[in-house]
Amino acid sequence: MVICRAMLGFPVMDSVASVVICLFIVKASYDILKDAVVKLLDTSCGKGYEVQMEQYIAAQEGVVRVDSLRSRMFGNKVYIDLEIQVDGETSLRDAHKVAKHVHDEVEHTFPDVKHIMIHLNPVNGTG
Repeated sequence: MVICRAMLGFPVMDSVASVVICLFIVKASYDILKDAVVKLLDTSCGKGYEVQMEQYIAAQEGVVRVDSLRSRMFGNKVYIDLEIQVDGETSLRDAHKVAKHVHDEVEHTFPDVKHIMIHLNPVNGTG
């Protein structure tokens, strides 16, 4: 049972309590709106996440170097655009196997990754 503050001799307390409750509602609304907008826009996953992923990818067999890695969040899933260097003398089939291996390993190791698009550059080429 709610006791009216005016009955206790403090009529101004009803107004103060209303303002405080209103501020809580506004704060909760702002947090919900901010989270929704961030999830709707493509935002980077952050430098730390990208560095960790880049180191993991660079250590994969067949990868000579990571040229470029860009991440973006969409909802609660991660999408990756990746450029890696492979030996320029490698056959197309073997280079594709390297890309497929990297793709599968990243999606397995980083479960929040929805998709990774991989572009291959030859080491002794210009890309």
